[in-house]
Amino acid sequence: MSIRQKIFRTAAALLLSVGAVQLASAGAIATQTITSTVVGARAGDIPATSSVQELEATLKASYVGTYAIYGSLPEQKKQALYASIKKGGNIQDFREQVINERLHRR
Repeated sequence: MSIRQKIFRTAAALLLSVGAVQLASAGAIATQTITSTVVGARAGDIPATSSVQELEATLKASYVGTYAIYGSLPEQKKQALYASIKKGGNIQDFREQVINERLHRR
């Protein structure tokens, strides 16, 4: 076997292994997203939180879509939204507030 063939086979094997790792990673993310979305769809309340970071962790764990939109907002809007929910509240009301802020509606 020539050196070129060995290099080609090694490169092909490396590409296949990288592809397999990326595929496994994408599968894990998809599973987490589906689980989080299902949990978020069932739950109606956000528990009281003591910080913006805690709220973000709750959203990320249970309300992925809301977390994605919330995460795209400027810090000032995040703080205002946090003030409205820090004592806990209904996820539907909070989602509506987040969407309205994102769409610049009030």
